[in-house]
Amino acid sequence: MRVLVITAVLMLVFAIIYGASRGRIGCRSLAFKALATFMAVYLGMHGAIRFGGMTGTFMSLGLVLCMAADVALELDFVKGILLFGTAHICFIASYNRLAHPVWYTFAGASLAYLVVFVLFKNELKHLGKLKAAAVIYMAVLCYMAASAVTLWISYRTEASAMAAAGAVCFVISDGIIAYRTTKGKDELIYGAAILLLYYSAVYLFGAAVFIGL
Repeated sequence: MRVLVITAVLMLVFAIIYGASRGRIGCRSLAFKALATFMAVYLGMHGAIRFGGMTGTFMSLGLVLCMAADVALELDFVKGILLFGTAHICFIASYNRLAHPVWYTFAGASLAYLVVFVLFKNELKHLGKLKAAAVIYMAVLCYMAASAVTLWISYRTEASAMAAAGAVCFVISDGIIAYRTTKGKDELIYGAAILLLYYSAVYLFGAAVFIGL
């Protein structure tokens, strides 16, 4: 659909402007970061209004929270994490309304959490006050992804596939953020990968609602 293409192009343009201007204009570049995510918000709200129901409403609310977290994360890391965590809870509410969690939902979430925990267990010791927030956030993120995959397994539709793919992108993006932060990696490739995966995630969430999740 034309709207999906236009919003994807605009998201890419705003994301590139943000990435290119972040070092030069500082916090003012956050406007472009938020505008990129707003493209996903627009798709979600459009779909929520068109199809009605609470599923699209929860997804749209989650995307709005992601947009707010984009800005908050740069100004207050803990507040940004809380907003992203709340967004994931909204996504979980949407997925669980359509496909109730089953044994492999919990198994998948537990496996993903175990992998993340093993990869970063040594770094968790040095997080101090952020340790509890990080542990809880990882659990919510992994359960969100497992719920999205459960939805896809249950329905096998284009929209559910988008939701599942977006959830996986979100997990990988946050994993790279954790790796870059704990390992002190500041190469450009990491930042580019994070932005690409994150914006792919929120775009796929919005597009899933737009076509009728």
